[in-house]
Amino acid sequence: MILLTSVALLHNQLLVAVLLIALGFLGMLLQRNAFSMVFSLLLWLQGAGLICAAYGQSRGVREGSFSFLLIFLFLLPLLSTLSFLILQSQRKRQNPKPVQEEEPATESPYRIFPDQGTDSGG
Repeated sequence: MILLTSVALLHNQLLVAVLLIALGFLGMLLQRNAFSMVFSLLLWLQGAGLICAAYGQSRGVREGSFSFLLIFLFLLPLLSTLSFLILQSQRKRQNPKPVQEEEPATESPYRIFPDQGTDSGG
């Protein structure tokens, strides 16, 4: 009876893990926003971690949890750095660029003499 309960629990955990991986994969394919793609990648990672943890729990060892912890500790700084860079690029797009001063108008090439102008009387 205990064996059937643990097998049912493993199947439920694997079903949730596969759903998380599928949602993360669809999010990566369908999203156009880079920030949403990072969150889809995190969903994908959580599904993979759940598979490792469920396997370790079903075997009665901690190898699955330890491998997920190593994967998570390796990818977490990378994903946080990617999120930071995406936020910085979005802030740069939202802030308007400073207006540059216009160059002074150059003299017209049609003016032959410098004293020719409005007060020349002609």
